[in-house]
Amino acid sequence: MGTEDKALDPDVLMQELGQFRRFHLLNYLLLGLVPFALAHYAINYVFLAADVPYRCVVPECESANSSQYAAPWLEAALGGAGQQRRCERRVPLPGAARPCGAGDFTDQLQPCERWLYASNDTIVAEFNLACQEWKRTLVGTIHNVGMLVSLPIMGYVSDRWGRQRALVLSCVLMGAVGSLKAFSVSYEMYVLVEFLETVAGASAFPAAYILTIELLGQDKRVLTTAFLGIMLVIGGLSFALLAKTFTYFRTFILVVYPPSLLFISYIYFLPESIRWLLTKGRKEEALQIVMKAAKMNNVTLSDETMRQLTSVEEKVKVDEKDESEEGLWGQVLKSPIIMTRLAICSWWWITCTFVFYGLAINSVSLAGDKYTNYMLVVSVEVIAVVTNALVLDRIGRKTTLLIAYVVCGVSCVAIAFVPTTLWWLATLLYLVGKVAITQAFSGIYMYTSELFPTRARHSLLGFCSMLGRVGSIVAPQMPLLAVYVEWLPSALFGGTALLAGALMLLTPETLHTRLPDTIRDAERLAQQHRALAAPPAPGTAGQATSKL
Repeated sequence: MGTEDKALDPDVLMQELGQFRRFHLLNYLLLGLVPFALAHYAINYVFLAADVPYRCVVPECESANSSQYAAPWLEAALGGAGQQRRCERRVPLPGAARPCGAGDFTDQLQPCERWLYASNDTIVAEFNLACQEWKRTLVGTIHNVGMLVSLPIMGYVSDRWGRQRALVLSCVLMGAVGSLKAFSVSYEMYVLVEFLETVAGASAFPAAYILTIELLGQDKRVLTTAFLGIMLVIGGLSFALLAKTFTYFRTFILVVYPPSLLFISYIYFLPESIRWLLTKGRKEEALQIVMKAAKMNNVTLSDETMRQLTSVEEKVKVDEKDESEEGLWGQVLKSPIIMTRLAICSWWWITCTFVFYGLAINSVSLAGDKYTNYMLVVSVEVIAVVTNALVLDRIGRKTTLLIAYVVCGVSCVAIAFVPTTLWWLATLLYLVGKVAITQAFSGIYMYTSELFPTRARHSLLGFCSMLGRVGSIVAPQMPLLAVYVEWLPSALFGGTALLAGALMLLTPETLHTRLPDTIRDAERLAQQHRALAAPPAPGTAGQATSKL
């Protein structure tokens, strides 16, 4: 193949543009605001739908509109312990007079008909959800069902019409629809809006992530992942502080959601992915952005790059034309390599969402102030982000993620065997598990993106993330499961993480490899990995077929 036939390598173009100059830094700042904002929405149900203390109203001893939560006769009036104490009460003796006394009740119990809440801050009091724990935890499950619906839709939008449009659409719709929760008049309306909010905005972070890594060459992906992870941590801390400041759920919603409407300005300020435009053959638009970036960065592109860029349309469309004849998913279904990666990546995502959100949700149940606990659990994520930044480009993606899954699995399983008297050890293991799963979650975004081609990257990443939402759908129910079997959630967290680590052995290392642009590119790279992994002796090439 002659020089005149050589197609443009997007990684070379990104290197020539410079990756930490004015154009890129401006876009990093714009994209960094996305995870910061999303951290306020991702699991805000842990506070907005949090449990609050409540007790039975005893009409024989107090008025129907009583607001006195504590009373001297309550110990005698409310029988049982724990949840039973909140849902049942002792039957008063006939003729008991107000104020009731210790001898005015029988040992017989009857269900409560009305409740008095210690606080009206959450939807539990607002919509009278006393003794209906399943309705409270269902909010988190419905939230994640919305993510399952959203991700493939917006992944298609991103790969078909562009990363920028998908990002702006997701962010703006999330702000608009989410704000409606503040005006909910019933539990059913609140849950419906929670679902629609997530359907609208769940794909914002994948779109921001993909747009960010497609601005870069292969040697800067780790730093970008770390940057977005830090912004998520800062956003999580801000979320906890705002939730502590604006404790009434309607006020909190009206404070944090409307600002997302400002993301509509990204239509004018945020450029489309150059790499995506090139794979779509839209060379004129790509050239405009490239020239703008070169001017802002004060760089001059080589003559060879300019020649390739101005003639890129016919060069990059060969594989793309073949793929488009059958459709993207037709090609995916016919590729054993891509299908196997889809299955493995999907389990990684199920594990990450299940354990990550499960540990975050359970953090508010730890001893102490729930806002402080949440900030502590979020803060330790910095350790995971920094660790990834230091090791992903040194020891590789596979080894890093394998260690993270195993450490998380062992820590979570160990929690089930820690006596309640050693609460400090359980908390330490809890934090170690949270750091490890955060490291895996942060790394899996990059690793999954590197395994799939540009033309289908968001669709396939969205598909894996969609299936992964099975884990986040189940995660909000873990506190309810712990009521019956206290150690089981930790054991489930650990078991799924260990299995994910085992599956990590079946995929190739992507360190120092270029991003594939088409499905055929991904298959060629897989064949190269097999060839490199195969022993030199004849007849042994098949030993490397597990490197998918």
